[in-house]
Amino acid sequence: MYKITCDYCFEDNEFDAPDTKPAVCKLCNSPISHLEARDSDEKFNIEIESHKVKRLDGLILIYEKTNAWIDIPHAEIIVLGRQSVGADVFSKIPQISREHCKIEYLDGNYVLTDLNSLNGTFIGQSKRDCHKHIQEKIKDNEVIYLGREPFMVQLKFKTVDAEEEKPDQESLEEIKMKKFKCRACGKIHTMNLLICDACGSYGQVEVLED
Repeated sequence: MYKITCDYCFEDNEFDAPDTKPAVCKLCNSPISHLEARDSDEKFNIEIESHKVKRLDGLILIYEKTNAWIDIPHAEIIVLGRQSVGADVFSKIPQISREHCKIEYLDGNYVLTDLNSLNGTFIGQSKRDCHKHIQEKIKDNEVIYLGREPFMVQLKFKTVDAEEEKPDQESLEEIKMKKFKCRACGKIHTMNLLICDACGSYGQVEVLED
C-alpha cells in the first residue's frame, strides 16, 4: 500500500500500486501527481524530517474555462505566451501575446511581471496590474489573468536538506560582484534582467566581463 500526502490540504491519499497513483487529491481535488509517493507503513522520522525544508519546484497553471493543465518545471525565469512556455494551451487563445508575461524565481518565491502584452497581466481577486506593479508574488491557489483569461496556480514543492539551501559565502560574494550591461542602451545593472528598465529592450542584458 502506498500513499501521497496532499501539499494543499494534507489529506493522505492511499493506493495499491504505483500504476494506480491518483492524479488529484480525493478531498480537495488539487493536483498531486507531481508529489512523491511513499510506503504507507513507513515510520515518520521526526529527527530526519527536522533537517528537511520545502522548496518550490515548478508550478501548474489550470485554465479555468477548459480545465486544461500547463505543467511548468522549475526555472529561474519562465516566459509565458503563445510562442513561449505553455504554447500548447496559449496558442489557442488569441488574446494572449506571443511573449505575454514572465515568472521569476526570487528569494524563494515565484513573482510575476507583464511583458508589455497587448491585454495585460493581472493577479488575485483585486486583479492587481503586473505591468504597473512588477514582480508580484504568486501564491498557491491564486488566480492570474492573462488578459481576461483566468488561470489557477498550483505551486509544486520538493523536500531538500536544509544545508542545500545555504549558498556558501564565496558564491554569495561572486553574485554580489557581478554586473550586467544592456547592449541596446548601455545601462549598467546589478542583476540580470529579461527586459532593460531603461530602454525596454528584451533579452539585451548580458554579463559585464571584468
